[in-house]
Amino acid sequence: MPKTQAFSGQSVDVERLASEIQAYLIQNNFEVAFSKSSEEMTYFIQARKRSMLRTATGTRRSTDIKISGIPDDFEIRISTGEWGNNIIASAPLFVVPIIGIIATGARIYSAKKFESSLWKHIKNRVDTLQNTATYGKKTTKAANQREYDCDYIEGYPGWSSRVIGGKMTLERQEDNTSRFIFEAQDGEQITIPTSKIERAAIISRRNDQNEHDLMIEITCQGKDGDTIRPIFNISDDVITSVLAGINSAIEKRVNCTS
Repeated sequence: MPKTQAFSGQSVDVERLASEIQAYLIQNNFEVAFSKSSEEMTYFIQARKRSMLRTATGTRRSTDIKISGIPDDFEIRISTGEWGNNIIASAPLFVVPIIGIIATGARIYSAKKFESSLWKHIKNRVDTLQNTATYGKKTTKAANQREYDCDYIEGYPGWSSRVIGGKMTLERQEDNTSRFIFEAQDGEQITIPTSKIERAAIISRRNDQNEHDLMIEITCQGKDGDTIRPIFNISDDVITSVLAGINSAIEKRVNCTS
């Protein structure tokens, strides 16, 4: 049975919430598709478990998430459906091919258990995103930037093999384009427009303590037009939020050019 929950008076950036739900699903090894209608303030997300067996047998069952409303008054509905069917007639359904997370290990999947975890995650993100909406008010610099601490960066041409410490910023500019900025502790910066990003993924590597550490690898065009793959080591606690921000920026680019 579908379950619906209403949220009011929290001024949530609903688009960012939708992007973070997508990132959470991908992290849990789901194939994800999305659709949105700006006029109706509606976001539709479909997810189905990635599995060779499911692909071979053509299983089409999906988890459907519909988010509708405005920042101070919206509702979320979770139900089951058929993969590929779009309930927003005015907007196409896009499978997410650009942003992906490489799974770091096997996960036990139970539909009932996962739905409970999904609701818990959604409520947590709603609480975290309170007062983040820019709907109906003047956009400020702070609202257009998301800043994160970065332990180190490596793999960027012209920089040393590993630059320790710095800040990573996702910035939306006045012309509605976005860019990705890293500033080292000595003030030196690199800037990557999201229009140059081909793919972003969370990867797992072993750190100095021989433990798995999650990082974001960005595949993009360098200054000379060649393909580069810089890696950013960010706190595991916020890494899916960072990926969601990149995801949202690329979705806007794809929608504007389609």
